[in-house]
Amino acid sequence: MTLLWGVVYGVGGLALILWAVPLSIRYNAWTTRLRERHPNFNPPPTPEWRTRNTKIMTTMFQVAGVFFALVAALSLLAFFGGKSH
Repeated sequence: MTLLWGVVYGVGGLALILWAVPLSIRYNAWTTRLRERHPNFNPPPTPEWRTRNTKIMTTMFQVAGVFFALVAALSLLAFFGGKSH
């Protein structure tokens, strides 16, 4: 079971690292549409803030991807490097 979780975390982390930019663009487009529909909730961002938000979300997705990749590496190391009795 540990092997399965290690592979799942590894694939998920790699996917987040590789698709960070498209995910952040889609996320920011969704939040912009939401803000335009409900301006009393939060005003729509300016074009400068849209690019800044995209950079912030890209970084966050990449950090999450690296975290999951490290968890996968530790999980797989524990699986393959464990003591056998």
